[in-house]
Amino acid sequence: MEEKRRAEIFINVHKGLRRGLWGLALRIGELDWDDEAEVQSAQREFENMLLFLREHSANEDEIQFSFLEKRAPGATRKEQEEHRKLEYQLDLLEKHWYLLMREKQRDEEGYQFYLEYNQFLSSYLDHMDREERELTEAFYRHCSDHEIDEAFKKIVARTSPQDMSVMLTYMIPAMNPSDRIQFMSKAKASASPDAFDRVKSLAEKVLEPGGWRKLSALLGEK
Repeated sequence: MEEKRRAEIFINVHKGLRRGLWGLALRIGELDWDDEAEVQSAQREFENMLLFLREHSANEDEIQFSFLEKRAPGATRKEQEEHRKLEYQLDLLEKHWYLLMREKQRDEEGYQFYLEYNQFLSSYLDHMDREERELTEAFYRHCSDHEIDEAFKKIVARTSPQDMSVMLTYMIPAMNPSDRIQFMSKAKASASPDAFDRVKSLAEKVLEPGGWRKLSALLGEK
């Protein structure tokens, strides 16, 4: 008999982060620093990732980690320490980017930024892997699926619609079809009709036509 899958904790948001972080790494690597329009477009994507990373960190610190700490004191100590180090790296990256924007000749300094960004990316990928392997196990040991879902609802409640749209722009395309229909079905059942319509419209915008047709059919949407 197939074992029932436990409630999702990090999968969807981490898939979205990987999609965005890897995509930005590739974009910075091929960026023409002399093309101002291209640089400004890359800056908008960088700012979106700054928002996504900081929102996710706040959601973990204020809700998920706090939630688990009440049931298992000390369970998230390592991850909280890593958050502070990663936030420091991210602050340095942001400062470096805006210093770089003041330069007239950006190629050499742009390459240094590229190296620093990829150093951050490497650290962040390791961090997410530990959360998925070690922290997920702690959540499943100390929390029921209902409690995990309640924590997720608090995350949705504290996130503004604008910030949620930025995050979902990366998350929805990064999900596999099974996770996507599960995510959208939960949104349809729990969100207001207007809120779900916004999520559905965003999904249609960010998915490939084939992916959207499959999702729409599974949701029973016309």
